Amino acid sequence: MTREELEAFRNAYQKAAKKSIKAKNKNGKVINEQSDWVWFDRNTIQKLLDMTDSEKGGIKIYFGQYDENNVNMLPEDMRKKHDYVGRVSLALAACNKTETEFEDIYSASNEIQNTANLMLLRSNDRDSPVNAGTVCPPICNP
Repeated sequence: MTREELEAFRNAYQKAAKKSIKAKNKNGKVINEQSDWVWFDRNTIQKLLDMTDSEKGGIKIYFGQYDENNVNMLPEDMRKKHDYVGRVSLALAACNKTETEFEDIYSASNEIQNTANLMLLRSNDRDSPVNAGTVCPPICNP
């Protein structure tokens, strides 16, 4: 996930879900029940933690929402990715706490997508921020 994709993801959330404005799905119908949870595998979380300082590091969790403009950031072979339109989700970013802020760690590139586990990875198996966790709904079963 690039810096620009993260901002687009967060902006869609700011415009609708954060203000309790009902989101619309891919067919333009109002979503009456929003996302229940988002699952990220342990390996992905550990890789993010490994990018941080051992004492001042952690993971920042951003709320975001998929819309017609940003849903294409999801992996190409992701099952029914347009079913995510209007859904609230999360992006995880490796982060270090400094004296003045919580500083996100951004990878140099987002070149390789490992769609077997729906995580966006870089060639060295590290990436930050990470998006494309399993969102329920639409995917509530392994």
